[in-house]
Amino acid sequence: MALLRLTPLCLLVYLCCFVLFVSSVLGAKARHFEWEVEYMYGAPDCLENVVMGINGQFPGPTIKARAGDIVVVHLTNKLHTEGVVIHWHGIRQLGTPWADGTASISQCAINPGETFVYRFKVDKAGTYFYHGHYGMQRSAGLYGLLIVDVEEGKKELFQYDGEFNLLLSDWWHKGVHEQEVDLSANPMRWIGEPQSLLINGRGQYNCSLAAAHNSKGSGLPGCKFRGNEGCAPNILHVMPNKTYRLRVASTTALASLNLAIGVGTFVNYYYFRGYTISRLHFLSNLSLFLQPHH
Repeated sequence: MALLRLTPLCLLVYLCCFVLFVSSVLGAKARHFEWEVEYMYGAPDCLENVVMGINGQFPGPTIKARAGDIVVVHLTNKLHTEGVVIHWHGIRQLGTPWADGTASISQCAINPGETFVYRFKVDKAGTYFYHGHYGMQRSAGLYGLLIVDVEEGKKELFQYDGEFNLLLSDWWHKGVHEQEVDLSANPMRWIGEPQSLLINGRGQYNCSLAAAHNSKGSGLPGCKFRGNEGCAPNILHVMPNKTYRLRVASTTALASLNLAIGVGTFVNYYYFRGYTISRLHFLSNLSLFLQPHH
């Protein structure tokens, strides 16, 4: 009798769970991407080298979604001699641990010529990024941004007039396979500091943007860009008295970076917890809110 009395209650619970599941799925939007990972030539810091790109693009494409959406990435490995996986940094992977992209832990590496489908829910708004999680592929340039906006109909905590993305990374001229051999050797062979630091995949190795402002001299000539070079710095165009959101993610393989905004350029800059700041030291990702001077 007790079992018979519990059965309707259990059915009701199951029905409620089913309704919630269906409503969440129907309310979510699936965002599909077709990616091919391969090596290609590029000049991130004005010196040509081999980089790892997605669909011929370095850094990889930026994914834009809203909280609650389902991200579906069909990833094809076009590398000839090595596997590949993608880790979605900061995504909790609730219910989808196999999509976390940790080789030999949550999934097998995707072999050359094979395609793997990553399918996961982005449940929280924020600034995230993805990167290769096999060997030194992150150092080779396999990374990009994943931006998750708030749910449709909801407002951001802060109001702003525009936003920019900054993707920070370190860059070595030594090939990633040689880096891997050096770092795993016994005794370890330190690969040294990176030759360049990149912002949105761009940096300068053989010239200095600060040469004209450095009285002591840096030993490097000043950079002379026409503006159409692939390694020319990004210019962020802003208007006075407007508030801008600056999404920052650090995909560095080994370097720990400081980010500073020049005094006199901005009067108010806050990161997501609301503290007023002038300099940041971080290893991952965050958002800043900036207001230019008159």
